Amino acid sequence: MMHSHRSSSPGLPISTKPTSSYTSRRSTLSFFGTAAITGIVFHLLFVGLGGNDAVRDVPVLKNWIPPSAEVQIIREPCPNLINPTQTTPSNSPTPRPVPPIVDTTPLRETPNDMTLEELRAMVSKTKGYFSRDFSLGLGWNNVRYIIEQALVQGTLLNRTVVLPSFVYARSCEWEIYSCAAFAPMVNRGDAIGWQEWRHLPIEKQMGWRVPLDVMIDLPHLRKTHNVLLISEYLRLKGMDPNIEWSNGAWHRTDYLGDNPKATLQVVPNGEYDPSTILRVDNKKALEAAGVSSEGRGPVYQKLVALQGTKSVLDWQETRVALADHLKDSKDDAELEKLLADNGYATLHTFAGALGMDYLKSVVEPIKQVAPLSRLRGWVDDYDQVDADILVLEGETHLGRKPGGMRFTTVSARDDFARAVLHSLHPVAKVRDLAQKIYERMRAKVDGRMWMAAHMRRGDFVTIGWAMEKTLQGHFQRIKDRLSDGRQVLETIVREQKIDTFDVPDVVPDQSLLALPPPNPNDPFFLATDEREPQSLKYIKENGGVLIGDLLTVEDRQQFGWPIMLTDVLALVEQAVMSKGHYFYAHAMSSVAGGAVNMRAARGVDPRTTRID
Repeated sequence: MMHSHRSSSPGLPISTKPTSSYTSRRSTLSFFGTAAITGIVFHLLFVGLGGNDAVRDVPVLKNWIPPSAEVQIIREPCPNLINPTQTTPSNSPTPRPVPPIVDTTPLRETPNDMTLEELRAMVSKTKGYFSRDFSLGLGWNNVRYIIEQALVQGTLLNRTVVLPSFVYARSCEWEIYSCAAFAPMVNRGDAIGWQEWRHLPIEKQMGWRVPLDVMIDLPHLRKTHNVLLISEYLRLKGMDPNIEWSNGAWHRTDYLGDNPKATLQVVPNGEYDPSTILRVDNKKALEAAGVSSEGRGPVYQKLVALQGTKSVLDWQETRVALADHLKDSKDDAELEKLLADNGYATLHTFAGALGMDYLKSVVEPIKQVAPLSRLRGWVDDYDQVDADILVLEGETHLGRKPGGMRFTTVSARDDFARAVLHSLHPVAKVRDLAQKIYERMRAKVDGRMWMAAHMRRGDFVTIGWAMEKTLQGHFQRIKDRLSDGRQVLETIVREQKIDTFDVPDVVPDQSLLALPPPNPNDPFFLATDEREPQSLKYIKENGGVLIGDLLTVEDRQQFGWPIMLTDVLALVEQAVMSKGHYFYAHAMSSVAGGAVNMRAARGVDPRTTRID
């Protein structure tokens, strides 16, 4: 593995510092983060708000579960909705009894299915099940970030992670009933229980239920993680998979089964990481490493004064503040020892962009500092739970670092990065189609390098988060950034040297060095949620190449019906952006974070990625 060690480089392509315009915007968002509970503002928080450890006043499960009402689904019925936090169901139908399935029946509905015998063998290696209330009202990239959290939370406790069997696509590229012919269409307000879509035209309230294994390569994930779908868990318990809860919450009673009835323990939302603590993976690892439980003396007093009301201290500011107490202020090991002797721990996590954690990317590891007394270990608190099922209550995605916790060792941080970069992949159809698009873009620029960008419009325009007010201004900003990118590529070719992001288990992608850089007027790939015809015409007339310009009828036929859904098509676009020889995107869009992670896993040079 090669390390870029760019955390202190002034030329870092992913900006970690908030600009003045974003600082004022972030203050406004933080206010709404503590004020909003339901409705449109609540959704906007989930779409992007992050990076501020003070933002913790988020609703728990009971604030957003749906009322008791039937969700109408085309092609298949849905069980009546009941409150999953109730200990006993009321005014709700009893699930249909389903006879237990005999273990020897090789029930394989798709190539991704495992037999019950295989599922039981996987579960038997672990201490039980871990799941959580998945916020399926969010877009795919945010749901993926929650899945990443669940993987590390369950794996740390040696529990089988149970994921939702489906997610919801939010848009159809065609007339909505065309998509409904292939994927069950629901009113998202009814299915999720959030009210934010009710004011929209009825067709924009719709969503399409998509199997999770359309979005992620489940067999590949299972090579490194013990993972079940809720539908598979229900089969194991001899229950009807169709009783799976429509909003992603773990049903507190109906999922327990009988003969024997499973035991359940819930981690209350308010206990996971209230503002008074910092959640880490394993506090005992710090104590075993010699971090003092008490602080005293001038170093400790200086740290307390530096911290003030902050939840964590920046590594560099700590180094500067304690320089007089160090023989070598550049020696990290000496600084860590000084901190440990004075009751402060060194924590490992990942930098955000513009001072926020919208991207949830794992490509720039950083160190932070916090008093040992403030830390709560996930393993320390819940490893001794002997219940069959452990469930984390409510929403714990907003405002957290990647993984939903900080790590106490470099190895634990890198294990999480491996899961994100190397285990959680899109399906083979997405990867294969992205490779075809890569080759077609190469052909458009006569075999030279080509560049890619993401332009988020849509809801970002409505709420004032778009990079520029007009599409023309936004498009020009992108072209300016790509012009800078062309110079970066020319420099790399001239130097004939490739570095990588500071991530585990990657090798430099040397293929870049054999290609000529782009010409000034070369077209570039642009992924966007813009759909207004005149805007798309402007993009294409000014050098932008859209996904629709590159797909063929045969591509769509080979991929199958999922590509009709905008959310699945966006997965292909994301994979294509990861293959661009240079990439630029917006720091407030979760789509960019996924593309950055994919690029890092490929071994690209950090200089070829710019986020601002």
